[in-house]
Formats: sequence, structure tokens, C-alpha cells
Amino acid sequence: MLRTELLLQRLGEIGKSLERKGGALLLLGVGSVGVETGRLDEYSDLDFFVIVEPREKNRYIDRLDWLEDVHPLAYAFKNSDVGYKVLFEDGIFGEYAVFEEGELGNATYTEVRVIWKNPLYSNTAIAKPTNPVPNLKVDSLDFPLNEA
Repeated sequence: MLRTELLLQRLGEIGKSLERKGGALLLLGVGSVGVETGRLDEYSDLDFFVIVEPREKNRYIDRLDWLEDVHPLAYAFKNSDVGYKVLFEDGIFGEYAVFEEGELGNATYTEVRVIWKNPLYSNTAIAKPTNPVPNLKVDSLDFPLNEA
């Protein structure tokens, strides 16, 4: 199987895991696994958002069993209050964030693709952000160097 196919398959499996665990509303693909799948290549990773029901956010941030059920993790680093960078044992790297629906109203993000949706959830307008992504000019290499 091609790596690009494996990435998309892994996202589908994450959606199924969210469905089994409960409390999730949406799995959204961002970047090359989002609406820009034409950019998907052997160097791509999994960038995604998980939108959860109220009071479920900490469960999906503090416990990674919903990812481990899909494939074992070799590495996980909580790089923000809302998400992680993860490396699955098979070499697939991912970066994700978990939000409650109301938190995205003022958020800045690019257009996303709905990967999985809770059958009882009807709002897919969230895939088209209302706030444009600012063009940030960084005068220092400090942030990108340390982020890498």
C-alpha cells in the first residue's frame, strides 16, 4: 500500500475509533489530508482536529487510548494545551488538536475536510472558517527551529 493511501486509511480508522469511544462530533482533516489532498505525498503527515461534545475535551486530550486502539504509538508529545504531536510505531507522524464546537467560532484555521461525523451531528459549516489565516512574518528563526 502506498504511504499516501495509508495516511488516508489511518484517518478513517481514527474516525471509527472516535465513534466507538463516544463523545466526539467531528474528525476534520487539515492541510494535505484536508481539502488539499492534491499536495499529499510520501512526506506528508496527519494534521487533524477532533471536535468533541461539551465536557469531553479533557478526556480526549488526557487519554490517548482512542489513538492507541488504531495503532500503537511510539511517541507522544503534548505540544499545546489542546493537542499533541504523535508518532505511530509504523512511522506515521501526526499533529492534532481537540476542541469543543464553540471554541472554533473565533479560531483561525484553513478550510478543512470532514473525515468522520457523528450521525447525530448536523453542523458541517465548521469546515469553512470565518476568520482568515493571517500571514505571519517571523523575524527570528527561534520559533520554527524549536518547533522542528
